[in-house]
Amino acid sequence: MAVTTTVTTALHGRDPELTALSEALGSLRSGTGMVVLIEGSPGIGKSRLLAEAVRMAGTLSVRVGVGDADPAEAAVELAPLLRALFDGPALLLPRSALPVARGGPEQRYWLLQDLETLLEGAACEAPLVVCLDDLQWADSGTLAALRALPTRLASVPVAWILAARPVQPGSALADVVEQLVAQGARRITLEPLAPAAVAELASEVMAARPDQALLDLAADAAGNPFFLVELLRGLREERLVRIEDGAARLVEARLPKRVAAGMRHRLARLSESARQLAAIAASLARRFTVRELASMLGAPPASLLVPVEQLIEAGVFAEGADRLSFRHDIIREAVRDTTTVSARRALDRQAVDVLLAGGALPVEVAAQLATSAAPGDEIAVGLLKSAADALGPRDPAAAAELSCHALDLIPAGHSAAGPLVATTTVLLHAAGKTDDAEAFARKHLRDVVPVAEETAVSLSLASMFALSPDVRADAGRRALALRDLSDQDRVQHLARLAYNLVQAGRPSEAAEQLQRARLTIERAGDLAARSILRQAEGALRYVDGYFQDARTLHEQAMRDGFGPGEETREWVARQWRSELLAVSDRFQESLELISTGIAAANRERQAFALDFFETWRGRQLFQMGRLADAAAALEGRFDAAGNTPVVGALYAAGVVALGRVAIHTGDARQRRETAALARAMVAAGTPANRAHGGWLLALAAMADGKPADARAALDAARPGAAGRITPLYPMDVTDDPQLVRIALAAGDQRLALDTVDSAEERARRNPGIGSIRAAATHARGLLDADVALLAEACRLFEAAPRPIAHASALEDLGVGQLNRGESAAGVETLGRALVEYSEAGASWDAGRVRGRLRANGVRRKLVTSTRPNAGWAALTDSELTVVRLITTGLTNRKTAERLFVSPHTVSSHLRHAFTKLGVNSRLELARVVAEHSAN
Repeated sequence: MAVTTTVTTALHGRDPELTALSEALGSLRSGTGMVVLIEGSPGIGKSRLLAEAVRMAGTLSVRVGVGDADPAEAAVELAPLLRALFDGPALLLPRSALPVARGGPEQRYWLLQDLETLLEGAACEAPLVVCLDDLQWADSGTLAALRALPTRLASVPVAWILAARPVQPGSALADVVEQLVAQGARRITLEPLAPAAVAELASEVMAARPDQALLDLAADAAGNPFFLVELLRGLREERLVRIEDGAARLVEARLPKRVAAGMRHRLARLSESARQLAAIAASLARRFTVRELASMLGAPPASLLVPVEQLIEAGVFAEGADRLSFRHDIIREAVRDTTTVSARRALDRQAVDVLLAGGALPVEVAAQLATSAAPGDEIAVGLLKSAADALGPRDPAAAAELSCHALDLIPAGHSAAGPLVATTTVLLHAAGKTDDAEAFARKHLRDVVPVAEETAVSLSLASMFALSPDVRADAGRRALALRDLSDQDRVQHLARLAYNLVQAGRPSEAAEQLQRARLTIERAGDLAARSILRQAEGALRYVDGYFQDARTLHEQAMRDGFGPGEETREWVARQWRSELLAVSDRFQESLELISTGIAAANRERQAFALDFFETWRGRQLFQMGRLADAAAALEGRFDAAGNTPVVGALYAAGVVALGRVAIHTGDARQRRETAALARAMVAAGTPANRAHGGWLLALAAMADGKPADARAALDAARPGAAGRITPLYPMDVTDDPQLVRIALAAGDQRLALDTVDSAEERARRNPGIGSIRAAATHARGLLDADVALLAEACRLFEAAPRPIAHASALEDLGVGQLNRGESAAGVETLGRALVEYSEAGASWDAGRVRGRLRANGVRRKLVTSTRPNAGWAALTDSELTVVRLITTGLTNRKTAERLFVSPHTVSSHLRHAFTKLGVNSRLELARVVAEHSAN
């Protein structure tokens, strides 16, 4: 039942729940957000409790927005949330503040960013309360908002009070509830009213004290307030209760007809026109107008005045400001159950036409149309396709379902079948339902889609970066196997197949494909295809360690340009240049390029590119030894619950970087989460992703002192490779010493020797890159136990921008010196390693080095610029910059724009700053900043 601010009875038996609401609203005074989840069966009082929250907020002069989900709006993006924020007599946000939504697959991302910014700005001026009811019917956009906004806005005074029927395990709502509860939300489960509360409610409804017989009959309502009030009102209407001397005495111990007879008999007591009107209204939206009812009947509105009044008096309808509704969803559902399935379906279909005629969009009636249209309904087919097209960019799974419904309405051979099959195939892939998409394509694609359309579908899939590169490659292979494939389509598929094979971590197959494709593409003179092929060839040269060649090919590819619809590929190519700079130790240039990319992605509202650049930035910050900044950029970017797989080698490399940050900093929670992601990558990833997952698991096993497990992780990730997992794609050029260390600890001399040979070959191919030369020398020094080589590696690393790799080499050198009896030199070298680790924030490594020093009788008190764990001095430079900007009144987005990072990274820095300063809100943060400035 939708929440209303008008109530007819007091709230009984809910004192603990009211206390929880009071505490939630009280938290707003301290400047922090709060989430309260109210759960209970129909009629148990959820909406009534929300109405009480609205009243309580009003007494505190806090602005409230109220919205409710409607099952007919399942395909309407963010419908209940937008109602709460932008509708109603007291607007939480001005309607003009929300930018016009753009089309495209990232519309939802930017809409949520806009809502976050608007709510953040409004809450910094005055506290807000957002009440959302009936979330069991919420659309996927609203659920996405509830996953994100309460967490992001936790430091500003926004209270979220949410209500739903009992959450079904495994549902999308269950995932949201679980996340919110894990983050501190208060969960209230409404139980049946206790006997004392039943007696209080009976006293109020009867305006007299109920006798025991009446209370015994009231027990039939099982403590459900809605049914209890229905029972009591029915008893009064039928004079089954007599009021004497302030007491309500039961005259006859039977249920009143409005309860006992059921809805069908209850309606039978009304006029035929009223019964008909109720059935018609149940097919419209939850709130409806007399004009809509009249349109359904083809009658003038004036003719409905009497039956509408009858339905209101009978407690079936309720009257709102400008619309009618059923008094409760239970009543609406009961009325629908009184009509036959065929009649209900016909009324639902007619209601769609009425709503469309009143200005509704196809997507707003799509859910009802999908269940009510009959085969052969050409208009419904067109409307469902339009709705699927509109919904596809933001919710491809729901769009695919609508497209399938449209396909079910047309006969075989229909002219609309081909486009619908093509659209549905792409949507299923976009939704991540690869197996369903493959099965659907096998069943429908070849039968109904011409070669040209099938080729276009395959080309779309082969270019879809949200899909696994293996899936993209399979789409290309299928297209190339088609008869009558045009020359133009062939060169496009040849180029993409080579590229996707590289991205999947299949360099040998990619090289073969590239040789087959090169001549055909050159003859065709297709610059866009040649650009893709050069990107693939450059990536292969990168894998082989020819970094200058890789840069040259990349520059040539950029000059060739990109074809229509290749905007995402262009963003990826821009980002790849930053990697080619990073492997050459040109980190400053790389980060400047990334900052430019982030600014452009924000300006052009490209969420994919923004996420891409920030993930790459996090990887590079890790390699540069800026562990806190790397964590801020990377944490929260990957689905730790495992519902969304890691797609693409870049994101796999990002998981590894975050996992390595967790190892170096001793972050046990982050280690667990990244290890779970790594196991999933090994179990069901491309060869490139399996290698990244295995590498992280191997490093984690070594950190736990389990070299045998580390060696086994390498074999699991790349079976048959004898542990040779490097170079990864993309790579960290200082990985080889780590792999040599694993090999030696596991007693695998062959792997150690092969790894050293590979590292030295890479160094010969890149003589001017200090980190690569240092890593090769470090690896050889470990293999040969050569202290002189380890010292040379340290010298080379001193001039390179990779402090963690430098510290690792220093630690190995110090251990080597101690093993040779050079105690003074060993202690001095380990002290230098301790300084490097500590200044990078690698507390776990610093602890290990301190242990080595203690074992040699040295208790080193570190005198460096190392930050403490808490307090103002614990803030990193990046955190300090964010804190100062936020406390000037800037929102997260404005701060992100100033710093050329994403709002996600700003939120991470702010969260870390809160933890170090021991505050929970921006109000408290401002106080701490003011005190620090005064001192």
